[in-house]
Amino acid sequence: MTKKLPEGFCILPFVHMEIQIQGQVHVCCHTNQPQDMGNLHQQDLQSVWQGDQLKDFKRHILSAQTQKNSHCKDCFYYESLGAKSWRQYENENWSLYIDDVLAGSAPSQPKSLSLRFSNLCNFSCRTCRPATSTGWFKDALFLNPRGQYQKVTSTPSNKSMLSQIEPYLKGLTQIHFVGGEPLMESEHYDILERLASVNPDIEITYDTNLSILSLGDREVIPLWNQFKKVNLSASIDGLGEKGEFIRKGLDWNSFLKNWNRVKEEAPHVRLMNNFTLSVYNMFHVLEFIEFIHESDFYHGQDLKDFSVTLVEEPKWQSLQILPPDLKKELRRRYQNFPLRHLGRVAEDLDNAISYMEGADQSQLLGIFRNFNKKLDLIRAENFSKLFREEAQCLGF
Repeated sequence: MTKKLPEGFCILPFVHMEIQIQGQVHVCCHTNQPQDMGNLHQQDLQSVWQGDQLKDFKRHILSAQTQKNSHCKDCFYYESLGAKSWRQYENENWSLYIDDVLAGSAPSQPKSLSLRFSNLCNFSCRTCRPATSTGWFKDALFLNPRGQYQKVTSTPSNKSMLSQIEPYLKGLTQIHFVGGEPLMESEHYDILERLASVNPDIEITYDTNLSILSLGDREVIPLWNQFKKVNLSASIDGLGEKGEFIRKGLDWNSFLKNWNRVKEEAPHVRLMNNFTLSVYNMFHVLEFIEFIHESDFYHGQDLKDFSVTLVEEPKWQSLQILPPDLKKELRRRYQNFPLRHLGRVAEDLDNAISYMEGADQSQLLGIFRNFNKKLDLIRAENFSKLFREEAQCLGF
């Protein structure tokens, strides 16, 4: 990169499209703006990529107007706290394209797609919600009998996801499958089979709970073995019973079995963990990192493939609800953690501290207690028994 970047520059809108669960097309997964660039229930993907909304958005970025755009406020909020934002990570990941974009020669087609087929999922994680997981429907009805809970899809029934993205498959360098749970989606297997024939050099990435490795008679590992670059980011938020408590539907032993099966049958697949950090596991995350370090989880890569994502919504599960004395204690533990020097542990823990101290939302602690007690009753579980220290600190 040789040219100076416009203030607030972000590469993603020039190389990437994000398809959400109800068909919304966004420039990235971190926008919280209800207005999108288009919707696959109303238009096809090509018309979104070539549409006026996305063109206007790109012009804003090139004219250093990004910070005025509500789509991007989360990244600038993180940066204002001294944390590293998604925008900054992606500018590093796609740095080879930045000079061309600034010179007016941006790619004519997207180089990366992130796909969400539907909210179909077999888990009901405490930090999730029914809008993104059908597994949540049963408990949601107990919590709010008047609520409307239904499966939603990102494409209309008469036009498949494969047909929407077909024009771009040969030119893609990356594709990202997200959920719901992508390994439960038959269209995901259709797309893999098509990619194997037209673009086997593509880099494939997953966010998955890794609870299954097949759908009917379709096994996914033989398909992965047809590609050179496959990344599995397995969502796991705790060890054993603690992980099973937070991620309802998880069977820890089955998870380890599938993890080791991928290691053995597809050794080229990069196995990673993403840990969703909330008030549930604010202390336990350090225990989890120690386990990863001691168990050689990543083919000798130690903690290079471990990352932390912060719960921001619902706000009443985020670290911002902690009272000041508890924030001080958590800061002390994170800053003095002996394994900070490994991988990106220090960066992730420091980002957590910055976000935690960025706002006082302690007035929401009562909402967390109330929700958790109700869900414990519905699920016949006991947060206070399993997470003794967290529960005591949170007033249970």
